[in-house]
Parts: sequence; C-alpha cells; structure tokens
Amino acid sequence: MGRLLKLIICILFLNTISAQNLVENPSLEATQCPIFSPNLSDFISPWTTYFGGPDYFEPNCGIAGTSSTTNNSQAFDGQGFAGISVYGQTGGLFHRDYIHGQLTDPLEAGKYYRVTFFVKPVFLMGGANMDNGSYGVDNIAMVITDTILDTVPSDNVLNVVPQIRSVTPIVNTSFWTPICGVFRAKGGEEHITIGNFNVDSETTFAPLTGSVSPADAYYLVDFVEVVETDFPQLPEDTIICLQERIDLDLRQIDFTYTWQDGSTGGTYLITQPGTYYVDINSPSCSYSDTLIVESAECFDCKVFVPNAFTPNGDNTNDVFRIQANCELVSYRLQIFDRWGKKHFESTDIDVSWDGANVGKSDTYMYTLEYQFDALRKTETLTRKGRINLLK
Repeated sequence: MGRLLKLIICILFLNTISAQNLVENPSLEATQCPIFSPNLSDFISPWTTYFGGPDYFEPNCGIAGTSSTTNNSQAFDGQGFAGISVYGQTGGLFHRDYIHGQLTDPLEAGKYYRVTFFVKPVFLMGGANMDNGSYGVDNIAMVITDTILDTVPSDNVLNVVPQIRSVTPIVNTSFWTPICGVFRAKGGEEHITIGNFNVDSETTFAPLTGSVSPADAYYLVDFVEVVETDFPQLPEDTIICLQERIDLDLRQIDFTYTWQDGSTGGTYLITQPGTYYVDINSPSCSYSDTLIVESAECFDCKVFVPNAFTPNGDNTNDVFRIQANCELVSYRLQIFDRWGKKHFESTDIDVSWDGANVGKSDTYMYTLEYQFDALRKTETLTRKGRINLLK
C-alpha cells in the first residue's frame, strides 16, 4: 500500500461588509426630484427599460405607492423601488417588463460573483387583466451580459438564460424576499437585466393569499447587489489519484449544507471520481454548487530506451526494445545510420527492431516521440540518442 496522500482544500472568504457592490445606483434611487411620471427611465439613471412598462415609486419625490399598486410598501433600502409585470398573457403577448442596469466595471473572467436582489409580490385589485388578486411565481431572474438586451421580442419574452433566478414561487406579500446566487463570470459582463425570461407555461405559479381569480403577477424590485463572492463555494473541477483523498471544508457561520447523498455539514470527504453537488443555505441566500472530480494517472511516466543490443540469436537482448510504465497515447520510433538513411520506423511500442536489415555492427541514431496523459492534460516528449548494434 502506497503512502496515503491527502489534499486539503480550504476556502477563504472575504468579509461581507468589505465587499464592493458593482451595481450603479443599487437602491434604485431617484436622480431627480420632484417626479411627475412613474416612467423609471426618466428618474433613476442608469436604470432604464427598452420595452414593457415598468413602474417607479418614490413617495418623497411625488410618485407614491397606493394600496392597489404597491400594498403601501416601503422601500427595502433607500426611498425608491420599481414594479414589473412577470406573468400573464393577452392576445398572444406575455405581460413582461424588464429593467436594465449597469455595473461600474466589467466582470473578470473566471471570478465568482454573488448576486442578490429583493422582490415582493403585490396583490392587485381590478383592471382589464386582473380580478381581485395576483399570482406568486418562480423564474424571477437576473441576467448579466456583455451587451445591452435592447431588442423587443415578438412575444415580449427575452429569450436568454439568466445566471440567477428564483426556483420556487415567491408568495409572501409581507416582506421583501431575496433572490440570490453565485456564478462564474465569462468576462466582460457589465449590463444587468431583471425580469422573467420564461413563458407562462414554463413558470410555476401559486395564488397569493386572498386571491379570488388572479391572472397576472406583479413584483416590486429593490436593492441589487453584485459583488465578488463572499459566500462558501466548491473549488474548481479537479482530479483524484489512486489512494488520494480530497477533504472539502466549506464551513462558515450561519450557513447550512446538504450534499447529493443527503449528508449535511460543511465538510465532505471525496475518495472516488464523480460529480458532487451541494445546496448551500444562509438566512438570506440559497444556491447550489457542483464539483466534477476525474481520475488520472498521477505517477511519472517513465520510458526506458536501451543504448545497445546484440541480435546474435542467443535469446538475450536480441532486439532493440523500448518499454514504458504507463499507457502511451501516441508513439513513433525512427532509426537512422550515420549517413541519415532510415532503417526502421514503428508507431507501435510492441514492435521492436531486430537489426536484420543491416549487415554489420555499427552505431545508429534513433528519434523517439511519444505522448501520455498526466493530470488531465497530454504531455508530448521527444528523445534522441545513439544505439550500439553488436553482431
């Protein structure tokens, strides 16, 4: 039994307080006052919309919420907040509003970011498409892109895949609910879009308490945050070698963890290759993370090349044989005399040179190129040398 190797992966975290929010005007505060219209594009720069009719509410600047539009809600942070339609359909067009924001700096490729924004469903009364109530839905989401999503879709639904979304219907009208997640940036993302990016048939809904015959869903949105992640996360996909183990330690105060095998706790031991995932929960955020562990040859690949052989028929060292202690992906051996004439070539390590095609003892030159897999990548090596053929 070889020595047991132990790989310790420690996760270090930044303090939440020190994390810098990259969202411009994250609390959706009015940039001018008084306000004479609920059109948010005019009053909360750089937030805007390219289609739909998002609303803006800021009671201190003239546009206050009413019982029929905001349930007399107070902002989650600051004074202002937006309202968007996220469910319902009329004449083949879905009721969708999207609000678009901006980051102070583009995201960096390969870095992980935590995204959080707060929503509250509103119990709507009356209207052409509403009758005494409203739905709570899932799929309220955010997508962060490197270009502005300013094209009006034919059915009013933006056809993109968001990085962060709610996975269960949000139905509590008494308080703001956080939608949160962690994702890895591709690089260059700097535009935010919030809304429902799924059609109604792909969206789960549930009537809000007291709803009689709801047909729509309308949500208030406030305080949007994008920061370099300060939450626990799994490491990068990795490899595991024979007799090796990986000890994961994600422990952090106020977080709970549920792994794919049903076990709980912030530590987890991996001894076999496979796909591992964990649900991570804090008082304000829930998200899932995945780690792929592959097996690999972790020892050095050694190739032995003799410097002489004696093809004299005594069954001892009669052929020029190359040997390896690992499986080769590719192999090519060529043998030349001192004038550069090629006398032998093989792409199979099991095919050796017996020297029968040359007539006398001499010194020959060989060139050997071979590839082997090591730690999830392919190594290519080339060797050259002399062979003494003794007859």
